[in-house]
Amino acid sequence: MSDGLARIRATLGVRPLYCSGTCEIAVEQSTLFYSTTTSGVRKINLLFPTQVQLESLHEACQLATCGHDHGEIHKKLCAGRLDATAFATQLNLENTGLDDVVSQSLLEGMAIGRDIQFELYELNIYGAGSFVEPHKSAMNNDKMFGFLDIVFPTPHTGGIYNLRNNEREWCVDFATILSEAQIPLVGYTAYLNEVEREIGSIISGHRLTLSYKLYFASGGDSPSNTMISVPGPFEPSLKTALAEFVNDPKVLPNGGYLGFGLRHQYPISSEMRVDSFRSCLKGSDAITTRVLNSLPLPWSLRVLYRDKGSQSEQTFVLHKFISDLSQQDFVWSHWGAGEKMGPGAEFVRFVDEFGNDDEKRAGDYPKYSEDFVDIVQMTEMPSVTNVHSQYLRYGNEVMMGNLYGDICVVAEVPAKVLY
Repeated sequence: MSDGLARIRATLGVRPLYCSGTCEIAVEQSTLFYSTTTSGVRKINLLFPTQVQLESLHEACQLATCGHDHGEIHKKLCAGRLDATAFATQLNLENTGLDDVVSQSLLEGMAIGRDIQFELYELNIYGAGSFVEPHKSAMNNDKMFGFLDIVFPTPHTGGIYNLRNNEREWCVDFATILSEAQIPLVGYTAYLNEVEREIGSIISGHRLTLSYKLYFASGGDSPSNTMISVPGPFEPSLKTALAEFVNDPKVLPNGGYLGFGLRHQYPISSEMRVDSFRSCLKGSDAITTRVLNSLPLPWSLRVLYRDKGSQSEQTFVLHKFISDLSQQDFVWSHWGAGEKMGPGAEFVRFVDEFGNDDEKRAGDYPKYSEDFVDIVQMTEMPSVTNVHSQYLRYGNEVMMGNLYGDICVVAEVPAKVLY
């Protein structure tokens, strides 16, 4: 591996999938109104609640799906939940600066062409003994990229946040942080939708949280004239390293593609055109494409398929669509399913940055090399967003074929002009 490629891979190392901290909110914005079945509308000051107010709010809540340390328990000990339609809050997140925090920390400075929309969707209150088991919250919109939880300084102990992704784990103890603050503060945790969340058992008191869904609010792909682009923390170094890499006359002398595996999850469906969510890229994925635009290098989102028909042969295909061959009849092809994927598919050959065969990803290629485009793997594969399907193929005999697909950013590098 060349020093240039090593620098790019190091720059695009794993980035944080969450951000957390505390912030101050005005007392005037700390009142919450909610309805009860017996006493009409009530209110509670979330910065200075009394025990009676917390118990009243808890009684008004529906039982939430949660864990508990005991068997049959009283409702006061359970987690309670209110849907956003059942309460109203004066809290205005724009006045807290959390929109800038999410953009600069969670999304690594990405702000060009899109606003962030915060959608309040629930209130949760947890009594002693309650806990939330590890889970990932469901996405219901392709513009949705994460969640924000606001934790108020209600007296409690326990309830430690545990956030996980793959083999990484982060813990946040808001009970301790907020109790030690000199002034009333609220805690916040914003995290991307691929993060698994768990809340440890509440030891005493009540833990009260408002939860928001995070969306890209931009209505289209065109950048907004009013938005300001704040460079991500590693964007300048990535731009320098990538510019030096592609301008090296020895790199892809005959032209080809650069493949960047996605580092975040996105909602996908069968037969969709993957380039349709290019305006919804997050974090380091979005910064990579912004750097490509600045160089400029044309790029698109594609599915990189590895078609493995037997232990000894495989082919690689780039496709504009997510392909599902499982519903088709037998697929006959000397080079696998690539020829049956239809328009938008093309064969590629993995090479190192100098155009030599990549021995780690050797493929079964036809003798006519002009049918293939060379591609360099710039980041780790498989991508975080990937697909897999099976199909029946036959040549000399019937066998099961496997299509493994990674959604990736593919940049086009022109052939070098030699003088």
